[in-house]
Amino acid sequence: MAKTFNLMVLTPEREFYNGEAVYVSVQTIAGSIGVLAGHVPMVSALGVGELIIHPDENTSRMAFHSEGFIEVRPECVYILSQACEWPEEIDEKRALEAEQRAQERLEQERTGDDLGTMGHSKVALMRAMTRRRIKSLSSQNMK
Repeated sequence: MAKTFNLMVLTPEREFYNGEAVYVSVQTIAGSIGVLAGHVPMVSALGVGELIIHPDENTSRMAFHSEGFIEVRPECVYILSQACEWPEEIDEKRALEAEQRAQERLEQERTGDDLGTMGHSKVALMRAMTRRRIKSLSSQNMK
């Protein structure tokens, strides 16, 4: 039986997950990282990506996460994110509309003089695309 650790995933709106896990994976600003029980303590900034939680050796659950932080401590792993959503919580139509709006803003910003907001539009586009990918992957796995 694999060792477990306490995992707590929090957003400003809710406690997204609080329980035991054998493994968790997130997207940091430097790339994807995975954590097992006994991992060295660390802190890292999160980018936008997939949150994959393995509550036990035979089960995994994928979710969307946006920017935030992960802190690995001996007693617990904390993930603090601006937003986390399970696939069933993702509104695919809304994500597609957000993706289209972000692409339009990016195009306008490329042709204009205001490059200061381009970073915000890129992150909004990444959020929308990631939500759609997670929703799609979840739908494929259910078939």
